[in-house]
Amino acid sequence: MVRLQDTDASAWKCSGLQTNLYDHALTDFVDADMRAKLNVGRLRKGGSAYTPNQSTYRASDFRGTNGPSFRVVVDVGNWDNSRAVNMPGESGDPDSPHYRDLAQMWLDGQYFPLLYARRAVEAATEKRVHLVSDTH
Repeated sequence: MVRLQDTDASAWKCSGLQTNLYDHALTDFVDADMRAKLNVGRLRKGGSAYTPNQSTYRASDFRGTNGPSFRVVVDVGNWDNSRAVNMPGESGDPDSPHYRDLAQMWLDGQYFPLLYARRAVEAATEKRVHLVSDTH
């Protein structure tokens, strides 16, 4: 605790110690600017192996080591009333506005609508990506 929060034990606080940093798989192979684009975090997050929304952390630096990155609540009576959140976002492109846009929602325990009906999906569609096979 001295290393993490100074020498005054009366000022030590548990809150804010735990953080999550989502290291991209290429982190060790890119320069600092690209690393900053790829990685998401440090996000302050509480919890332990024994709390709801389970997460564990290293005792040496309180960095999160595991926990749920995807949460879903499915309403089988009304599929379009389902909710989900995925950390850190819905895009694998670090230049996309959706690359890390769900990180704060995930941290705050919020969800987005998980739509199923074609009408509902099309009404919420922002962009379409068409994949075309080039095989002959």
